Amino acid sequence: MDEIFQKLIANDFSDLMGLTGGVSVPVSESLVNEIIQAALRGNKTIRSCRVALHEQNRASVHLKTTLLPWPLDLKLKLDGSVDFASFASPKIRAWLENNRLLGSLAAFFNALPEGVKLYGSQVVIDLGSFLQTTEQKKLLNLIKAVDIRTEPGKVIFDITIEVD
Repeated sequence: MDEIFQKLIANDFSDLMGLTGGVSVPVSESLVNEIIQAALRGNKTIRSCRVALHEQNRASVHLKTTLLPWPLDLKLKLDGSVDFASFASPKIRAWLENNRLLGSLAAFFNALPEGVKLYGSQVVIDLGSFLQTTEQKKLLNLIKAVDIRTEPGKVIFDITIEVD
């Protein structure tokens, strides 16, 4: 079976030409935090990061860095969809609803992890920066749209895929 999957990936999914599909993927808050911990492994500036998910695309982040003497408690409003039109790779965008000065300090001192940038009050997460293999990048290219919505304790990704 692995051989077949490798062949599909190597051929850029050409054997599945015309495939379209949609899937709704609910992700628990605990899994989101596990993914964040895995992404931060080896990061020397972030001591810890915990995310709590709320309704209406809101999230709160408790972030401890080695560069600031106090933790950052940030409240975010997530955009309702992933930005696939941006340069290079898709981005998730969120807006700081509080502590804009502290967030700016974290950006200034380069306390944010690789792939996460702060532009004014906008937090931008570059999804491509978290992909480690060519296969992961090829799979990401199949995704044409992702809508994001949250409920208390979970985020739901409504994903549209296509093989053109």
